[in-house]
Amino acid sequence: MMTYRYIYRSIIITAFLAAFAFAGDIMLSVSHDSVTVGDVISLRVKLGVPKGVRVVPPETEGGFGDFRVLHWDKNDDSLVYRYEIATYKPQSCTIPELRFMIGGEEAAVYDTLATPAVPVRVVSVIPEDTPDSAVAIRDLKAQQRMGGIDLRTLWILLAAALVIAGYLLWEKYVKKKAGGSAPVIPLKPPYEEAMEAIAELEAKKYPERGNVREHVFELSEIFKRYIGRRYNTIASELTTEELVARLEYSTLSREMRMSAEWFFRTGDQVKFAKWLPDSQTLHRFMKEVRTFLEATKPDSELQYEKATIRMGALE
Repeated sequence: MMTYRYIYRSIIITAFLAAFAFAGDIMLSVSHDSVTVGDVISLRVKLGVPKGVRVVPPETEGGFGDFRVLHWDKNDDSLVYRYEIATYKPQSCTIPELRFMIGGEEAAVYDTLATPAVPVRVVSVIPEDTPDSAVAIRDLKAQQRMGGIDLRTLWILLAAALVIAGYLLWEKYVKKKAGGSAPVIPLKPPYEEAMEAIAELEAKKYPERGNVREHVFELSEIFKRYIGRRYNTIASELTTEELVARLEYSTLSREMRMSAEWFFRTGDQVKFAKWLPDSQTLHRFMKEVRTFLEATKPDSELQYEKATIRMGALE
């Protein structure tokens, strides 16, 4: 149950944000605004907000407009976010606004701080004094005439397509009807399925073979599938930011929410930023997942088996 101290803190933070919704400030610095294709641009975003305010940074998986995010990190003490981005389009483009959501950890009031858009000039790698003849495109050859399609070949292909279509229809309707419907096999309960998947993953020994990124990818998919089935959500289709936001408003304890948030945010650095964690961090990845599964395992998972039978789920 929520204590009076917790309620009082929530009311104070909510009232503070409601009264000073636009009190925060944001500063953006860019390493350079003129690049060639593939050059790395460093962005530095500093937030000036009160202590204790929760910050949700913009999603990076889809990039920033025409720019791909190569790496990013943050300093929690100074609230400084650093991004390394690059564009691979041979034309001038713009770094769009970067929107940061801010709000109290227990408060329901949120505000948005956005950086200004920054135009970037993409210059050619060809020196300006290069003569046109050196980069001129050669003339294309005249369009060549090709022979017509043999009608006999066309008829043969059409007949073959009809035969294949007929066989597929026979397989789908006639053969299936004669053999009867396949028995419905219920899905395994979420906890049991997740533990078996973890055992199979450990048997692959990815870290010992140097495939750390593959190990984290598969463990993350197992974790997301468990959350999706256990809490009836589309967790497997959500980004890290979307999943963390949903967990924030779930009935899970704060300890479990923080555990899942650490796993997915740290795992993203391995999956997308090519960060190589040490053995201690790898061990913690697995420990966090196992702890979450044990803490959220239902007393009885018979309900999942009955539900899958009703839905006609097949393995």
